[in-house]
Amino acid sequence: MKRILSLALALMMLFAFAASAQSVQDALGAASAMSNEELYEKAKAEIAAGAVLNFYSTTSFAEKAAANFEEAYPELKGKIVYAEIDDGETYTKLTNQIGSGVKNSPDMALVQNGPDLKVNLLDDELSYNYFPEALKDVVPQQYQSPTVVTFINSLMIYNNKEGSVGVSNVWQLVEPEWAGRVFFKDPTNETVNLNFLIMLTSPEWTEKMTKAYEAYYGKTWESKEFKSASYQWIDGFLKNVNYTFTSASKIATGIASGAAGNMGIFVFSKLRKVDENDRGNLTILQFENDVDCFSGFMYNVYATVCSDTDCPYTCALFINWLLSEQGFAGSKSWNSSQGYYSPNTTIEKPEDLEDAAYTYWADKLVFEDLDYIDGLGVDYGEIYRFINVRVSK
Repeated sequence: MKRILSLALALMMLFAFAASAQSVQDALGAASAMSNEELYEKAKAEIAAGAVLNFYSTTSFAEKAAANFEEAYPELKGKIVYAEIDDGETYTKLTNQIGSGVKNSPDMALVQNGPDLKVNLLDDELSYNYFPEALKDVVPQQYQSPTVVTFINSLMIYNNKEGSVGVSNVWQLVEPEWAGRVFFKDPTNETVNLNFLIMLTSPEWTEKMTKAYEAYYGKTWESKEFKSASYQWIDGFLKNVNYTFTSASKIATGIASGAAGNMGIFVFSKLRKVDENDRGNLTILQFENDVDCFSGFMYNVYATVCSDTDCPYTCALFINWLLSEQGFAGSKSWNSSQGYYSPNTTIEKPEDLEDAAYTYWADKLVFEDLDYIDGLGVDYGEIYRFINVRVSK
């Protein structure tokens, strides 16, 4: 009898979750056509009914965006609760908590690594995509599903205490003189770093890497050992990488205060963590040389709404806010810092920052392509093993 009751309870919870998920999906569909004023009224009703918007984010700037959001919509004040989540635990936590009935489980999340978002959440309808129709003309279509709320770049930045390192072609970084002098987070523990290397194996980047090889070495690329020029570069690069620092912030401060000539590939915005006395020791390589092939990489932060949320309209309004000029460029916001860029093409970086617009970086960085990575299928495992073996040596 106990087993029958347990099974019945489980089925009831499953049906309740399915019904709730459908109502969330319907609400988000309706929300996409609403104005912000209409959404605010809906959000106030959700909050009045006891809802609180709990959201996870892999980027800490989202906390300030939430505070600015509450200032713009004062009747929601105190009802937007932020929790920072580490990239490595993001999808484990979300898959365990969505639909679990756990108190204060997330209503939405800002996450990185699009392929994992698709496989772990969207494909199983544990979360849903939301994008406002009003912004379809100012956000490129490829950033609407899943919805990108910001781009973040990681750049090659070096210690200039003994002058320029003279790097103008990425193939220089595989030479023996760079052994132990390139600092990079372990790509097997940091998915955006892994995706950067995987993107190099795409046909587009393989062609670019081959041309850069020929420009640097003055000969046609050929190899019996490596599948392509990109695989050869990844092999040589990872042999030279120093994994001493375990976070982008530590790489930034370590390079700034460390030995002359060392280079890091780390999140550009982490320069804010560097001591003011050391900041002059750092040079952004791309601002010195137009590097042949690339000078870093760009990745996406996506918004996704959990299928068991009790405040879908509040989530929709918050995503609208993040995509708006006011929400992206508010006080101490993403746009006030180096290294964050909006998919909304009407929003530019402030001129007083040591940075450039998103369009400046378009042909200078390796951009994460969800379709390419997701479409690799069984080949993904082969590329991952190639990288993993070289990291673990």
